[in-house]
Amino acid sequence: MRSRPQANQREFPAAGDASSASAEPGGGISASGACRTAIVAGALTLALPAAAPLPEAAYLDGPPPAHTGGFGNDTCHNCHFENDLDASGGSLAIGGVPDAFDPSVSYRITVSLERPGMGSAGFQLAARVREGDGAGDPAGALQALDGDERVQVVAGADGVSYAQHTAAGTALTGPQSTSWTFEWRPPADGTAAVAFHAAANAANDDASEFGDFIYTASAMTHPAGR
Repeated sequence: MRSRPQANQREFPAAGDASSASAEPGGGISASGACRTAIVAGALTLALPAAAPLPEAAYLDGPPPAHTGGFGNDTCHNCHFENDLDASGGSLAIGGVPDAFDPSVSYRITVSLERPGMGSAGFQLAARVREGDGAGDPAGALQALDGDERVQVVAGADGVSYAQHTAAGTALTGPQSTSWTFEWRPPADGTAAVAFHAAANAANDDASEFGDFIYTASAMTHPAGR
């Protein structure tokens, strides 16, 4: 593998930009209907001691696809709505995204979440064409690192691939922080700018949708020479 160009790390308070629609506060890790279903199911557990866990446990293996907050996606906030989206006291960052990418080089991307008091966490990220006729289309390929059980890549009905946490990936990597690392291979043609959008849940680990904090972030890269 060729050496990688110098990567930068940037932090954004909210997903999206002028050329890609970002989710407004009120998007969710689950669609609204699914969220309501989960809440009803959670209520039933009060009457059935041996019933399934409360809503948050339903997403230990990762949220449904298309919940990154970019290009009109929802975020986790529809279900985990108790606190403001991107509330002060925490942060989400996408690191490893180069200022300009070489189509022949693979890059390691790291999503980092910080929030004092969180007990577990999850995330989802997508890389898509930023603008033009193909805006919102998948840009390159996301891939979990060999032997890493914290990240998986799933395909959405929209044709986009999403990197997200696994059940093992909900465990924190620090006392008040956590991160997930995976690989991004740029599109072979290398002609369009690429936008990364991510959403993450700094959860209190109480197996419910309450008391959690949702954060969003975005980053962008251009083909080298453009």
